[in-house]
Amino acid sequence: MELKPNTVSRPAQAERRSVLTTIIFALFFAALVGEWYVEFDPVMYLGRWRSPFVAFAPLFAPLPMISLSLWQLLLIALAPICLTAFRARPERSRELDRTIFISIACIAVTFLWGLIRGGSPYYAYYQVWRFLTALLLAYLLMSVVRTPRDLATLAKLVVLAALIRATLCIYFYWTYLYGKVYPMPEFVTNHDDSILFVAATLIIGISVFVKGGKAAWMTALLVVPFVFYAMVLNDRRIAWVELALAVPAIYVLMGPSPLRSRINRWLVLAAPLLIVYAAVGWGREGALFAPLQAFSSAGSNYDPSSLTRQEEIRNLLYTLTTIGNPLFGTGWGVPYIRLEHYWSNYAADWTLVLYTPHNSLLGLAVFSGLVGLIGIWGVIPMAAFLAARGYRRSTELIPRGGAMVAVGCLAAYTVHTYGDVGLSSFMCNIIFGAALGTAGKIAAWSEALPATQPAAPPAGARRMAPQPRPTFRNTGATRTRLDSSSELPRPASGSDFGMKPGRAPRLPR
Repeated sequence: MELKPNTVSRPAQAERRSVLTTIIFALFFAALVGEWYVEFDPVMYLGRWRSPFVAFAPLFAPLPMISLSLWQLLLIALAPICLTAFRARPERSRELDRTIFISIACIAVTFLWGLIRGGSPYYAYYQVWRFLTALLLAYLLMSVVRTPRDLATLAKLVVLAALIRATLCIYFYWTYLYGKVYPMPEFVTNHDDSILFVAATLIIGISVFVKGGKAAWMTALLVVPFVFYAMVLNDRRIAWVELALAVPAIYVLMGPSPLRSRINRWLVLAAPLLIVYAAVGWGREGALFAPLQAFSSAGSNYDPSSLTRQEEIRNLLYTLTTIGNPLFGTGWGVPYIRLEHYWSNYAADWTLVLYTPHNSLLGLAVFSGLVGLIGIWGVIPMAAFLAARGYRRSTELIPRGGAMVAVGCLAAYTVHTYGDVGLSSFMCNIIFGAALGTAGKIAAWSEALPATQPAAPPAGARRMAPQPRPTFRNTGATRTRLDSSSELPRPASGSDFGMKPGRAPRLPR
């Protein structure tokens, strides 16, 4: 078997993807492209239209008496099966597992605190169930993703879903809105597609830098402009802000490296064009200057949307200082006090407005206090740390690229949570769960003990010394020897295993 940069230490015959992995991937893809019935999601396409992907709507409709959807029940039912089936091959990050358990425990404590203070259990459930779904999805993905090939499939599903949603966005705009609706609405599909478009852009862009090649460049030239056009039509400025903060996070993750040096050279060449673009387009309207419009209006004292956010922030801070507990907050299910409502004067039938502020991160502090900020939100920095550690220790292309995507998606999720109801966004938490699972899996792989396995030489060729190859087995604190007759010292660095060839078993021809 020929050794390649993305080769996993396994027999020559590639493993088949398990049925459980396929089912989890199918549920993940359905969550990305599926559309809900209009009565449960009147925001999607302004409630005017549904695409053929509304066929997935029965999966997300709440079942009578239990208020859970079939999609949720399937995910919950698969949890014990996945954990039992893959117990024999524990390729998990113990640090992330513990952080997820702590996050769930802190949610339970603050949930109970809210009930004690007279909070509504229904509204409390609505506030946290999507975040809990992300934690469960991450936990399952760490169980069912077994090889980099699975990780690559997960990335392809995100890109495919983004292309589908981008196509539907463009179609709906030109078929149902342009020239027919006055004034034009603020968005086309919904608020949540922003993070899906950003995640797909990061995946395609990172594949170009990490993998390279004509195929990767052609894919990027075709996909990225198409997704950007959908982002322009959807007119959600937070998408550009997410992308603008995700890219520097990935840049910092790279550290001093040949890749970073190459990017620096490109940035120097592109700097004059970027300066001219900013000087000409700042304050101008038009699709070409949509990113500049997003940055110029964010936090503006003249933009109604920014003023609404600022008013909500003042109301949240007033609630926290007036009735909130510094340790546990107000508790989930307890509404915040809307002292000011000049700009945030929403429709009277929006009953969730006092439970789902746009600034979900500050809302997390109000509803759960320090326990929430440290215990619940702590899973974000832990996942970023594990992704960075996995990136530095990995030697294969797919895990390194996956770590970069995970860090970028975590940054984008943080931006969305701060600016646009991220905790209550189903799409955002699905992407967030995938980023968590990817970070944990790559960290677990990076802890694997390098194994020495000889490649089968061609017929008539002189037998070469065994080549070091990374394995994705026996992860965790304890390291075991895969062959008692060979000496397997600890690798000296991430790129040089520093191993002495030993008497390793031969692979079957």
